[in-house]
Amino acid sequence: MANVFGFDVSALQAFQQAIEVTSNNVANASTPGYDEESIELGEAPPQSSLGFELGSGVDVLGVSRAFSQSAANQLNSSQSSLGQLNVLQNYTSQIDNLFGDTASGLTTALQNYYNGWSAVADDPTSAGARESLLGDANALADNLSTTSGQLQGLNSDINASITADVQQINSISSSIASLNQQIVGVEGNGASPNSLLDQRDQLLSNLSQLVGVTTTTDSNGALNVFTGQGVPLVIGSTSNTLTTIPDRFNPSQLEISSSDSDGSSISSSITSGNLGGLLAARTQAIEPALNQLGQIATAVAQSANLQQNSGLDLNGELGANLFSLGAPLATASTANTDNTQASVSISNLGELTADNYLLSYTGGTYTLTDTTTGASVALTGAGTAANPLQAAGLSIVLSQTPASGDEFLIQPTAQAAGSIKVALSDPSALAAAGAIQTSAADTNAGTATIDAGTVLDPTNPNLLATTTIEFLSPTTYSVNGAGSFAYTSGGNIDLNGWQVQISGTPATGDVFTVQSNAGATGDNTNALANVNQQSEGVLSNGTTSVSGAVSSMITNVGAQAQQVTTAQTAQAAVNTQAQTNVQSVSGVNLDQEAANLLQWQQAYQASAQALSVANGLFTDFLDSINGTYS
Repeated sequence: MANVFGFDVSALQAFQQAIEVTSNNVANASTPGYDEESIELGEAPPQSSLGFELGSGVDVLGVSRAFSQSAANQLNSSQSSLGQLNVLQNYTSQIDNLFGDTASGLTTALQNYYNGWSAVADDPTSAGARESLLGDANALADNLSTTSGQLQGLNSDINASITADVQQINSISSSIASLNQQIVGVEGNGASPNSLLDQRDQLLSNLSQLVGVTTTTDSNGALNVFTGQGVPLVIGSTSNTLTTIPDRFNPSQLEISSSDSDGSSISSSITSGNLGGLLAARTQAIEPALNQLGQIATAVAQSANLQQNSGLDLNGELGANLFSLGAPLATASTANTDNTQASVSISNLGELTADNYLLSYTGGTYTLTDTTTGASVALTGAGTAANPLQAAGLSIVLSQTPASGDEFLIQPTAQAAGSIKVALSDPSALAAAGAIQTSAADTNAGTATIDAGTVLDPTNPNLLATTTIEFLSPTTYSVNGAGSFAYTSGGNIDLNGWQVQISGTPATGDVFTVQSNAGATGDNTNALANVNQQSEGVLSNGTTSVSGAVSSMITNVGAQAQQVTTAQTAQAAVNTQAQTNVQSVSGVNLDQEAANLLQWQQAYQASAQALSVANGLFTDFLDSINGTYS
């Protein structure tokens, strides 16, 4: 009879616990990170009686949680990728909107500027047209500067977000380390810390949204967490702290370091999650946009200034620069061991790119690396003022011979758009007229003609000096009465910073003159040359115009935004499927729990009924014994 009571009592206790487990599942059906639990029942060890093995009821072997490490890993990985793409999509779409505004954007401002030159070409002496052109030039410079400032604002936003993410990562890592300690203690006592494991897995899921992670589990149950590239975040009950440090070339730009990295940057090892997205947005979207915008600003300013310098203003003077522009940036690394400084100027606009470069000096040798492509760039020169380093359209001068290991970041166009300004305020200083004029003597007997000429070097001190070309014979000529030079019809004649072409057959004694165009206030030669700059190749070795560069930049920015959006959409679908997979394994199915609850309730009631029957039998047995002895 005692066995009957034992059977029934063990069953009541087991089914009561089963009801509690099921009720807990129902209560936590919407709790983030909760894994469905199941009670594990097993037959109690049998007992020997009268030579037979008799059952002794049921035992609760434990409470297990429905968990798939593989499904969890897939979810965490998909969340990291989606987090990175979400951030990248946010910034690429902002940049796309910034450049895609055709009504008030760069394209319109640039077109208005060239239209202003066209208006001056139509009426070179018009004060109104000249005033309007200066206004258009200022609007263009303001547009470039404002857009650059907005891009820099995105950089500041990224710095703030990086700081916030690092703080959150540190907090989560610390919590995981604390849970590790608790879990090790509980498992060491032979218990199952399901609730603690759920909390830890949820924290890991949250962490994976911020930064890509990989994990290992120790035999004692502790979880070790690393970034995707192996930087430790949690080892057992110890968490490593991430910190933000200033970039070695740009103190206003934050990089990531960790407590075990000796203060060096680990940013290159963080490629996914929200934090990875922030770093990618800066290097893949914002910096290229700033550099491309700066390349356009440089092309506008340098080509306009050169043309200004090649013409004459209303006062008969060579034109002064229309735009001012900041010099290319050359920044020494904070890790350099001496105080050598680098200065950079643009020596060839056609070779100028929108890339940054790393200049290194090791073992007496300079090397230049394109930071965008990673390719080595050929260098010439010695880095001195007399013999600068020359590469990629740049001229680089070092203040002294650097120490071995020194590095310098060269940013040719990064600050150009932000620094461009209109340098002129006097409309009469706009150089609409050509600097030189050419003429043929009325007494010439031959059929030769001379073109209008082109200014090659506006800095030549003899540019405006009167020069006479007299033919000694149909095949030779002298210059200002001196020398004898061979003549080729249509060939270039380069003198005093200008170039002319004489074509046809001259007669002996024919004279052609090149002289200052001062006084020709109605001349529009130089104004037309400025108008032509809109479609004239000035970048990419003469194959890309300013307008073409703007169109290419806008197209590239739009294509990048679309590409990232497409990737984000695809990754969101992957993440949704990963969430579904986890739910199918670990999620609480309320219909199934309702069925389980009914099952355990019926089992409990049956056990209670069996206990009642056993109690009745025992009572009858006692009554019969009492009757026998009464």
